[in-house]
Amino acid sequence: MHNLELVLASGSPRRKELLARLDVHPVVEPADIDETPEPGESAIAYVERLARSKAAASAAPGRVVLAADTSVVRDGVILGKPSDAVEASSMLQSLANRRHDVVTGVAVGVTNAEGTSVVHSAVEVSTVDIGELHDDRLAWYVATEEPADKAGAYGLQGAAGLFADRVDGSVTNIIGLPLPLVDDLFSRHDLDLLDFRSRPTPDPVRAIAELALDHVTNPPGEDDPVIDWGPPADLLADLAATIGTEFATHEPAAAAGDLVAAAERVLARSVHTNHPRFINQNYAGADPLAVVGDWLGAALNTAHTTYEIAPVFMLMERALLDKMARLVGWNPDPEQPAGLMCAGGSIAGMHGLQLARAARDPSSLDRGHDGTPLRLLVSASAHYSTAKMAAVMGFGRDAVQAIATTPDGAMDVDALDAALAEGPEVLAIVATAGTTVTGAFDPLDEIATRCAEHGIWMHVDGAFGCAALFSPRQRWRCEGIDKADSITWNLHKIGGVTQQCSVLLVADPSRLHPTFASGAEYLFQPDKLFGGYDSGDQNIHCGRRNDVLKAWLMWKGRGDAGMAHRIDHAVALADHVRARLEERADLHAVVAGDFVTSTCLWVPPEMRPLDLSSLTTEQHATLHAIAPAAKALMQAQGAALIGYQPVHDINCFRLIFMNPDVSFDDADRLLDLIAEHSEAAWRLAR
Repeated sequence: MHNLELVLASGSPRRKELLARLDVHPVVEPADIDETPEPGESAIAYVERLARSKAAASAAPGRVVLAADTSVVRDGVILGKPSDAVEASSMLQSLANRRHDVVTGVAVGVTNAEGTSVVHSAVEVSTVDIGELHDDRLAWYVATEEPADKAGAYGLQGAAGLFADRVDGSVTNIIGLPLPLVDDLFSRHDLDLLDFRSRPTPDPVRAIAELALDHVTNPPGEDDPVIDWGPPADLLADLAATIGTEFATHEPAAAAGDLVAAAERVLARSVHTNHPRFINQNYAGADPLAVVGDWLGAALNTAHTTYEIAPVFMLMERALLDKMARLVGWNPDPEQPAGLMCAGGSIAGMHGLQLARAARDPSSLDRGHDGTPLRLLVSASAHYSTAKMAAVMGFGRDAVQAIATTPDGAMDVDALDAALAEGPEVLAIVATAGTTVTGAFDPLDEIATRCAEHGIWMHVDGAFGCAALFSPRQRWRCEGIDKADSITWNLHKIGGVTQQCSVLLVADPSRLHPTFASGAEYLFQPDKLFGGYDSGDQNIHCGRRNDVLKAWLMWKGRGDAGMAHRIDHAVALADHVRARLEERADLHAVVAGDFVTSTCLWVPPEMRPLDLSSLTTEQHATLHAIAPAAKALMQAQGAALIGYQPVHDINCFRLIFMNPDVSFDDADRLLDLIAEHSEAAWRLAR
């Protein structure tokens, strides 16, 4: 064996690729030399001289330097790389219907510890016949831009293989490096080329990106675990085998291979939300177009603040918001955005409530809240974020009044009327389109009527359920939403965009600027180019991500029909599950639902058929404990990840369908897994 470093004194990707076929991965260090031919110099002398010069330029103790230079020779004339498309076309025409030579000089130099260099060199000659080149073929090939960086304006390894009729001699020579000759030159130094085999040093950026792209385009399937589950100690130990999670006081730079290995472990030990048995949240694996759109937006790394720094994104966001507003049933103003994109549904909701406060009392923007007791009315099944927003905005959590719901989780209008009849002033009613647990839709039209009668701001939390607006068959669920003052709509839920992609739509977007603007002169100058497109002063954010690109790219790629299909398929899956639950004696639908969600539990044999109202305290406790225990078993095995929540005071599984790649067979398998693991958990507890 040897302790020599192999250096390729060439930037040619083709030479690197040829060596890689042998698992030889040299250090690439292109030599910078004058490549001007000498007067009267033959092609053979020319390429050998350049190869030796390149080897000498990169020589150093402890190195083996491999250098090469290739020329295409027609009637003794050396053809270099074309300067432009016109010259490329001319070169190729001159080669048509005739024979020419491809000449490669190769040099291998070794420098010993004393600095003495020995270079062995030789020349390989191959002959190529190119047939007739019709004008249309020639124009097509030049347009591929393949000729641009190649001597003679063609590469046999590429599309030019279509018109190279005959080759005499070494094919690898024509590609750029005659491997048998390289092997011979190594042997003259008493070296074996194959002794330089090694694993390639990965480019961590490309390697990790390829891991992610493969995960998105080839998602895990039936035979794969949803997650390789483990406690924190196991995960920390697993990652410690690569680069670890902790940071040292003086953290060194990690090696490229270790970074890639760490990314592989992250991928292996994470939850695969694009798995057909991930039914745990009200989102699932993102659409691949949205993923790459997210990457492109991150690569561009600009803030969505002014037209000056995000011109394309400003126009995209206006178009996207306009489209969504039209789906709501509004006629948006073409001169201003119909809302804005926010850092999550909770922040979008906070914007809506701040608009409500400013509409009630514009002077509060400067003076602050006047102390008048105010209420925020939400259903008892509403998202918890309203209470958080009330605390942050100074209303206090006590200002949030939960309105009783119907058995399926929708706001009860009679209970709302009772709440409106007494108590402090109501600032806003936060109606829900698609509750988190049962997927219920509040009666938006009836709530809108109450808001109009009482002069109350109506905000719709449609973070989840507004996706029904994509589908002509499902949009009836949101009847009355066009009467809302503001709406939250999360495209990262059923919409399939990557986390996060939240939208606030406003019926009167002219309210945004006076409510949120600070007029920072260093950003929002009125006299700069296209400042009227700046949207950064119409929200509480400063710089924000360009979340529009991923949503825009996905929607454009799928079209309205594709977006509608995503929703219709999810409802069809849930309908299929509801039918199966009706047929099975071992599973009971607690709230069957009628959108994309259904809740159920497994019933022990002695409690069948189940009547929740007649359970004893002991039976209730038994049933209540089954779902958490069954989930833990499935989770530990990586079999499935299915959420459970208390519904009507008993833990049950929530089957929520978001992934368009889940099939009816997958849904049946989920029900079987629930039954199998629930029964196992029940038996373990007896």
